[in-house]
Amino acid sequence: MMKNVSKELIYLKLKDILYILVILLFLFIVMTLYSNDALSRSDDIFYPMTQGWTSVSGESASLNDLPVGQDIDLYTNISHIDMNKNKLCLKSVDTFFQVYADGVQVYSYQPSLPKPLGVSYGMFVHTIDIPENTQVLRITAQPIFKSTHVILKNAVIEDSGKYMADLYKNNLLSFVRSNVTMIIGMIFLIMGISNSLFSKSAGIDFTSFGAMCAMLGFTGLNDTFILQILSQQPAIVRVVTYIFVIFLPYPALAFFASASGNRNSRLLPVMRILCFANFALTVILTTLGITDYYNMVNISHAIIILDFFAAAFLVGKAIRAKKISRHLLRCLSIGLAMCILGAGVDMLRYHLGWDNGYSSYTRVGVLLFMLIVGVYLMNEQIRSLRKKQQEDMLFISEITESFAKVIDMKDRYTKGHSARVAKYTAMLSRELGYDEETTEKYFRIALLHDIGKIAVPSEVLNKPGKLSDDEYQIIKSHTVYGYEILENISIMPELAIGAGSHHERPDGKGYPKGLKNGEIPRVAQIIAVADTFDAMYSDRPYRKRMNFDKAVSIIRDAKGTQLTGDVVDAFLRLVDKGEFRAKDDIGGGTTDDIDNIRKSYSN
Repeated sequence: MMKNVSKELIYLKLKDILYILVILLFLFIVMTLYSNDALSRSDDIFYPMTQGWTSVSGESASLNDLPVGQDIDLYTNISHIDMNKNKLCLKSVDTFFQVYADGVQVYSYQPSLPKPLGVSYGMFVHTIDIPENTQVLRITAQPIFKSTHVILKNAVIEDSGKYMADLYKNNLLSFVRSNVTMIIGMIFLIMGISNSLFSKSAGIDFTSFGAMCAMLGFTGLNDTFILQILSQQPAIVRVVTYIFVIFLPYPALAFFASASGNRNSRLLPVMRILCFANFALTVILTTLGITDYYNMVNISHAIIILDFFAAAFLVGKAIRAKKISRHLLRCLSIGLAMCILGAGVDMLRYHLGWDNGYSSYTRVGVLLFMLIVGVYLMNEQIRSLRKKQQEDMLFISEITESFAKVIDMKDRYTKGHSARVAKYTAMLSRELGYDEETTEKYFRIALLHDIGKIAVPSEVLNKPGKLSDDEYQIIKSHTVYGYEILENISIMPELAIGAGSHHERPDGKGYPKGLKNGEIPRVAQIIAVADTFDAMYSDRPYRKRMNFDKAVSIIRDAKGTQLTGDVVDAFLRLVDKGEFRAKDDIGGGTTDDIDNIRKSYSN
C-alpha cells in the first residue's frame, strides 16, 4: 500500500508571518524614504521653491508650514533663476491658487465642478510657464476646506519633463503595488463569480474578498497622483475613491463572515444598509451643497471601525463554536489585526492633519493579509489535491489487486504470479534508486502486466503441454490486449505500459513491437527481469521451480540481449544481499531448462 505523502500540510506559522512582516516593513520604510516629499538635487537647473517666501506683512514663510484655514499671499524674488525651458512645478491638494509674475496673473487653478462631485478636486500636479526675466513670483491660495491648510507640495523650478519623470519614479512602487492589489482583487472576483474549485474547497467567499482588494487597490492609486495625471480628471478619481471607502466595509465583513462560517450572520444586512445609507446621505448632501465627501468621510471611518468590531466578533464566535480550522482562524486573526493597525494609523494621520486621504498603512496591512490568505489558500489547495491523489491511489490499489486476482483465476497454472512479479518489481525499483512514489507506481503497473490474459481463450492459456505456433501467437497477443484494456484509464495512464511492453527485449527480438534498448519503457525493463525470474523460480502444477542458482545464472547470461543490463545488475546485487531466494529453498529445484508455453525465460 502506498505510504501517505503527508497527513497534514505545513501551514504558515507565526514565525513565518513575522519573517515576512519584517521584510515587507523594511521595504515599506525604504519606499517611504525613497519617495520623501523633500526632493533634493545637485544640478544647477533645479531650484527648490518650498522655502524663501515672504508674506505681504514682510514675514518669512514656507509652503510646508502654513496656518490652518487661512488664505495665503506670498511672494519671492526669482531674478537669479534662469526660466528658459524651466517651469514652476508643484502639487496641490484641495487648494485653489493663482500665480503672478511681476504682478501679472499667469496661472489660476479653481475648477468649477458639477454639484454631485462636491467642491473639492482632490489632488493634482501643475507645471506652470513663468515668463523669462521675471523678478517677483507671487502665489495667492485658498484652502477649499477651512479645517485644512493650503497644500502646495514639492514646489520647484526645473524642466517639467524631469519633474514629471521624478514624480512617476518616486510613486512607481506605490503605483505598481496598488495595481497588483487591484489585479489580485479582480482574480479573486473572477474565481468567486465562476464558483471555482478554490472557492468551494476553501469555503471562502472570494467575491467579497476580491471586491475588498480591488477597492483598496484603487484608493492606493488615488494617493500616487499618477491616476489623476493620466485621466486629467482628479475630481472624478477623488469621488470614486470616497465611494469605494463608503462601500468597503460590506465586502470586508462578508469575507470574514464566510471564512468564519457565519455566512448568514444578521450583521451582514445591517452593514449593507449602513453602507447604502451612508452613500445616499453623502451624495444627497454633497449635491445640495450642504457638505462634501471630504467632511462625510468621518461617517465612513466610523462605519469602518464598527466593521472591524463586527469582524472581530465573528472571528471570536467561530473560535467558540470551533467552526473553522485553526490554520484559517490564525490567518484571519493575524490578517484582521494587521488591517486594523494599518487603517487605525491612516485614520489617525488623517484626523491629525498629517496627510489628506492617504491610505499607505491600510494597504500595507491588506497586502500582508492577502499574502497570508494566499499562502493559506495555496496550502489548502495542495492539501485538497493531495487528498484527491491519495483517494485515486487507493482506488488504483484496490482495482489493481482485484484485477490481479482475476488474472490468476483465469490462468490456473500461474496462481500468485502477478503479485510476486509486482513484489520483485518494487524490490528492483528501490535498488535502482527510485523514490517510494515511483516504486509504488511501478508495483501497481506490474500487478496488471498480464491483464491481457483475460482476452486469451482458456483452452489455449491453460493447455498443459507445448503450444503450437498458432497457439503461441495467440498467447503473445496478451500484450496487445493488455495495452488496449488499460490505455484509457486516465487516473494512471502508465498502467498500460507494463502490460504492453514487458516482453520487449534490448536486442529487438521481443514482442509485440520489437523495441530495442532505450526504446523500451523503464518500468517494462524492470518488470521483464521480475517476470523472467518468477517464471523460472515458481512451482507449477506440471513442474517444480528451477534451481535458484540456475535461474540466477540464466538471468545473468541474458544481460544485454533479453534483459536490460543495469536492471540485471540490480537483480544480482539483491541476490548477493540474500534477497529473492525463497525461505524454504534448501538448494533443490530442477536444473533443466524450463521451456514451457512461453518458449522463453518469461511467463
